[in-house]
Amino acid sequence: MRAVTLVIMSVVLAGCSRMNAPAENYSDAAVMMEAPPAVAKAASSSTAPVTQDAPSTPSGPMIAYDYTDTIWAPSGRIKALMDAHQQACVAAGPAACQVIGSNRSGADGGVTTAMLSLRASPAWIAKLRGGLDADAKAAGGRVTASQVTSEDLTRSIVDGEARLRAQTALRDRLQKLLAERPGKLAELLEVERELARVQGEIDSAVSTLAVMKTRVATSALTLNYESGAVTRPTGAWAPLAQAFADVGAILARSLAGLVLFIAWAAPWILVLGLLIWALRKRLPRLGRKPPKTPD
Repeated sequence: MRAVTLVIMSVVLAGCSRMNAPAENYSDAAVMMEAPPAVAKAASSSTAPVTQDAPSTPSGPMIAYDYTDTIWAPSGRIKALMDAHQQACVAAGPAACQVIGSNRSGADGGVTTAMLSLRASPAWIAKLRGGLDADAKAAGGRVTASQVTSEDLTRSIVDGEARLRAQTALRDRLQKLLAERPGKLAELLEVERELARVQGEIDSAVSTLAVMKTRVATSALTLNYESGAVTRPTGAWAPLAQAFADVGAILARSLAGLVLFIAWAAPWILVLGLLIWALRKRLPRLGRKPPKTPD
């Protein structure tokens, strides 16, 4: 019983020490040197070859790119422009482009905003972004803003792969220990619990690595469409042109304020008018002298 428990502890400690070591120090020899001689001997006797192929170390930087472009267009053209970009993504196929999400608010003739989120291969995104100016001009609009952000995931991927190798080696040791060192039921259950925990961490690491590698292999593109305030004129006569452009809005706001004032004041004006009418009806009676009675 003590021997089996000692072996379990040695395997777990070996795996933990490997997980906490730098990526370049993940080796079986280093793990054995860190353990006490007796424990290292028991752990080495339960070592099994790694059944999962070790992930390859990236040869260069692994960078994830995110692109954001904003397009102004007349309100009535935004839906057609966004639909054209979405259909281009769908036509390229899921291997080249995928639609992540889209939304649109507003109505034709008023202020309209829309958003299209895509994830695609760098080549497809470069091709689409290269034609955005032409697409916007064809719709009577223009590209008003462009932004590129990046995140270097090289260290995260390298560290994640190193932890995955360590956890895989630990899992293989536990599997061999469970198969070759029979013991009491409590000891076997302890090994199985540890094996389940390690397998869960392996699955989580594989999923995390897959997400990061997808971000590197593809890029995110967000297209924002809008109409309205971005049409302000520019140049020396811009203030005068803007003043004429704002006349309608100013008149509308003034009329709206007048309507609100009337709606707020009308009940009080009605009440005040009734009071004045009642007072005028009563005051003449109070001012009249009573008729003289004959003696």
